[in-house]
Amino acid sequence: MTGVVAASVETITTALRAVFAAERVAADDGFLQRRDPRVSLLSMTGLALATMLTRTLAVVVALGLVTVALARLSAVPLRRLLARSAVVPLVSALVVLPQIVLLPGDPLVEVVGVTVTEAGVAYVVLFTLRVGVGVALLSLVVMTTPFSAVVAAMRELRVPVALVWTIAVTYRYLFLFFDELQRLILARNSRTTGDSGLRDGWRDARGIASTFLLRTLDRGERVGRGMRARGGARPPSPYGRSRTLDRADYALVALAVVAVVGSGVIRWGP
Repeated sequence: MTGVVAASVETITTALRAVFAAERVAADDGFLQRRDPRVSLLSMTGLALATMLTRTLAVVVALGLVTVALARLSAVPLRRLLARSAVVPLVSALVVLPQIVLLPGDPLVEVVGVTVTEAGVAYVVLFTLRVGVGVALLSLVVMTTPFSAVVAAMRELRVPVALVWTIAVTYRYLFLFFDELQRLILARNSRTTGDSGLRDGWRDARGIASTFLLRTLDRGERVGRGMRARGGARPPSPYGRSRTLDRADYALVALAVVAVVGSGVIRWGP
């Protein structure tokens, strides 16, 4: 089995395990699991918005501590939450990394004639933490609330139908996407003996990519015809259960409102 194929199989397995693990966490009896899906969606979005608004490191750290507390109360393993939320901030850190030498400020260290400024380092750290906390907050919604409940909550909150439709179809189609890719990889592995070199691995990858594109388009057409045959031309109408909000729901919404207002005041205040 080639290195490229082996890495692909490992990636798919990890992704599928993450999906199933998230479903198990959503079935636990935790704080966010007991909240109304509308409250969870609004509150986590509000806290993420507050994180994006602020430019103060102390506020970002405080919101990060709130995220950790909500994860602990909701029986979400911190290691799993970090694994799901680490990719985006790391990529963001690489994108803004040149700012450590581009932003003017007091010199912090000089390496090979390049001066790293204190303001640049502070900017990169703050930006990375903001992105990380925001992604972690939104990940809590996915990990503690079933996807069908999230879709129902978006409909009840009057989110545009086109957006809800796109999100629902994309989420469902991802499972077919990974399943189709895994079939192709397993079929290729069953016809390969021993380890292949890097050139053979890239040749296999090109062949799989072209076949996968054609089969994905064909599967997409079949899924579309199946949806239309079952009334899929109508907007999605997920089953939603009306729930009575309790004090914890109102407290969580109040926390999000205070965080958004407070972050805005601190940012735009004197």
